[in-house]
Amino acid sequence: MEITDVRVERLGLDLDEPAGLSRDRAIESRGAAIVLVETDTGITGIGEGVGPEPSIVETIVEEKYRSRLVGEDPLDVERLWQELLTEDLYWDREGQGVSAASGVDIALWDVAGKYHGEPVHRLLGGDTTDDGRLQAYASDLFFDDPEVMAERAAGYVERGFPAVKTHLGRGLDADEERVAALRETIGDAELLVDVNCGYDYPEALRVGRMLADYDVFWYEEPLSPYDTDGLAELRRELDTPVATGENTYTKWSFRDLFEERAVDYAMPDVMRCGGITELRKVCALGEAFDVTVSPHSFSSGVGLAATMQVMASSPACEWLEFDVTGYDLYESLLVSDLDVDDAGRVAVPTDPGIGATLPDDVLAEYGV
Repeated sequence: MEITDVRVERLGLDLDEPAGLSRDRAIESRGAAIVLVETDTGITGIGEGVGPEPSIVETIVEEKYRSRLVGEDPLDVERLWQELLTEDLYWDREGQGVSAASGVDIALWDVAGKYHGEPVHRLLGGDTTDDGRLQAYASDLFFDDPEVMAERAAGYVERGFPAVKTHLGRGLDADEERVAALRETIGDAELLVDVNCGYDYPEALRVGRMLADYDVFWYEEPLSPYDTDGLAELRRELDTPVATGENTYTKWSFRDLFEERAVDYAMPDVMRCGGITELRKVCALGEAFDVTVSPHSFSSGVGLAATMQVMASSPACEWLEFDVTGYDLYESLLVSDLDVDDAGRVAVPTDPGIGATLPDDVLAEYGV
């Protein structure tokens, strides 16, 4: 079997309302860079690379990686990963080069699963869950008026999710007003707070101490991903666990986080950290360092499917990030319908490959 082509299809849509983040930031649209690896057997693998702009992923995949991959055996996944990310004179240690390679890697694993007629988690060692389901938390509750956020959070809990994640990061007083409203509304459900790297150390410390008063489950990305020392110090000072890692690339960077004891919940993103090949190694490191791995996954259904395949195969993983915003490119890119029970537990896809697809009608409507 040989690779005959590698290409990217860009998808995108405008949001009905801006999604508020920290420091007065907001996103008004969402996009996806869908990587397709075609073979001479008729099998096409699908993956996704996440970065600030899908067009950058497209350029790197089609202008840099395609020529290296065409003619290669797609089942040589590990060797091809090394070729893309460690064989250059100038390494792409972090950023868009790794994101683009992540999309390629996911697509190669999808080819492998389809070739063997098995879901990818079977190729990674099998299902480590009790019943083929992953416990999910509701993601995301974006910054808004407290009463609006409280009402939405209550709806997620009523749907069965035992945990809700919210975006804050607008200062101590504004954050506390919303945390108080959410805690009152969701009761004993877990509350996860994400501030999107929005604070310097002194403010992150003040907010983190406040979060402990409301029994917040984790404090996500309180500081810049560059500040490993600050994260480690913050973790020592706070009772609330620190979660971080969506902006961290490859096993080497996660090793640094783990060695510095800078994180309680590691959040590698399969579409950014190096694909399935690298995420499974980060999970192994997490297991060795006794760090829980809860992958970041706020993307299309392709990224969701790939994330679930790795999580199912690793005993280090807990808490699936599950998009409850009604994103049009979520369930529409899955081979089979999502199965979410009344406790917010999601069935792992069992279709051959990762369990994702790119239907013609979705491409026609959302292609960029």
